[in-house]
Amino acid sequence: MPLFAPRAVSGFVVLWMLLHCGSDFVAAVPPDGWYDYSAYTDCRGQPEPALYNGGILKFGSSDDPDGYRTTETGVFSPAFVVYNLNKTTMYTFSCWVKLEGASNALITARLAPDNTGVRCIATVLARSDCWAFVKGGFVLDWPSQTAVIFFQNADKTPMKITVASGSLQPFTTDQWAMHQQDTIRKRRKRVATIHVADPQGARVVGASVSVQQTSKDFPIGSAIASTILGNQAYQKWFVDRFNAAVFEDELKWYSTEPTSGLLRFDVPDQMLAFVRSHRVMVRGHNIFWENQDATPRWVKNLTSPDDLRAAVNARIQGLMTRYRGEFAHWDVNNEMLHYNFYEQRLGPNASMEFFSVAQDADPLATLFMNEYNVIETCDDPFSTVDTYAAKLKELRAGGAILEGIGLEGHFSKPNIPLMRAILDKLATLGLPIWFTEIDISNKFDAQTQAAYLEQVLREAYAHPAVSGVMLWTALHPSRCYQMCLTDWGLNNLPTGDVVDRLLNEWRTLQADGQTDAHGAYSFSGYLGEYILTVTYNNRTTQSTFSLSPGDETRHINVQM
Repeated sequence: MPLFAPRAVSGFVVLWMLLHCGSDFVAAVPPDGWYDYSAYTDCRGQPEPALYNGGILKFGSSDDPDGYRTTETGVFSPAFVVYNLNKTTMYTFSCWVKLEGASNALITARLAPDNTGVRCIATVLARSDCWAFVKGGFVLDWPSQTAVIFFQNADKTPMKITVASGSLQPFTTDQWAMHQQDTIRKRRKRVATIHVADPQGARVVGASVSVQQTSKDFPIGSAIASTILGNQAYQKWFVDRFNAAVFEDELKWYSTEPTSGLLRFDVPDQMLAFVRSHRVMVRGHNIFWENQDATPRWVKNLTSPDDLRAAVNARIQGLMTRYRGEFAHWDVNNEMLHYNFYEQRLGPNASMEFFSVAQDADPLATLFMNEYNVIETCDDPFSTVDTYAAKLKELRAGGAILEGIGLEGHFSKPNIPLMRAILDKLATLGLPIWFTEIDISNKFDAQTQAAYLEQVLREAYAHPAVSGVMLWTALHPSRCYQMCLTDWGLNNLPTGDVVDRLLNEWRTLQADGQTDAHGAYSFSGYLGEYILTVTYNNRTTQSTFSLSPGDETRHINVQM
């Protein structure tokens, strides 16, 4: 029996929808296919108007500016019925939710297409004293004639749920891709104009201009392991592609101090020397890991809170002092939404103390939360987008200097509209968002892994709130964690082909041209550093410039 059955839906809602909408419950896509990034993580006194004017949840000629409201009591309530959903169409869903009967609850929006199965499409930490914003989405693998969107209280306690400003907006895959490209143009590229003049200031017409990109502004990198040391072929393969790195296991406590007092930093020191010599930025992963299974055995055996506190203080001070200024980021307390080893032993403020000490030890490093199943799914009740935001706000309110949002990105089959919606909500926090450990489950074949990886990377790169992308693809002789880019002989796998193709797409190929009648040559380039070569009348001048983020045209003046 499916999790959702027709009797679980409010009969009034279904009847209302049938009477008012019939079988033509369809609305046009916005004329330009434009996506609305609007999102909210703060609770509000009144709901905002529906996005896209409700999309295909637009109801007749209602005078209610907030759109349709429905209030029902029960575990599954209320519900929207929608018709003729298309395969592969990107559907983005949003609404506002308020409770009665409980001060707060985790509410899940679920989709039941043709009563053949149920999937999570959004979550929200709803409250009784204000309206909370829900945003999510879905893609279907097959068409659905009739589908129901309903709301489920996670702990199954009956309560009154009120929904307002509901919206379901479809986008074709072409429209979705078009919007990605437009956002890339605005956020990852910039127009530059080269002005060429002679020593008297007169414009030089017909000068040959050549522009070559030498480095990229946007960090795209991969995990590396000790296997890269001494392997010159692997090192060359890595630095030819990536400008960022993270050590897979070599900085974790169980690696640097396997027994109490036995410190082993020789391997991470060598790895750090390698990335430093190639101007590769590196993330620090991690100082602590809340998962007791990833905690050194000798640490778990410390029964005295004072002994444990002394050990963690020695760990953080020793690590941060040794590498002060070396790592751009630190994942301070890994996966704290799923595990709580240190909070159980040291009290509820343990994480806050970790962040405070780390900030004092290395004030130039950006300190991150790092978590899984925030962006990958909405079925994990421990790491919903609102749970992540609430924990981040709690830490910052307690004085923690937390400046980065880390999303691991261990995907199974990606839900791209949900992924974008979650990024939209996290973007409201105003902090840089990094994908820290992207891979695709090895339960898929190589071609499917590659297809899903391309979807994830394109969405991550195109979102304006994302500041960097890391792949969890450290290479070992017989395996990678879930996904490799090459075999041990450095021959590309399908996933490696995807990465190479995108890296090539997201760089400025050499731009060549001549100055026009105004002595100018313009081009649109990806952000980063460039070499500029100008030749005129057998004279050549060469200089460098950079394209940094900005809306206005970058002007470079060259004198011949």
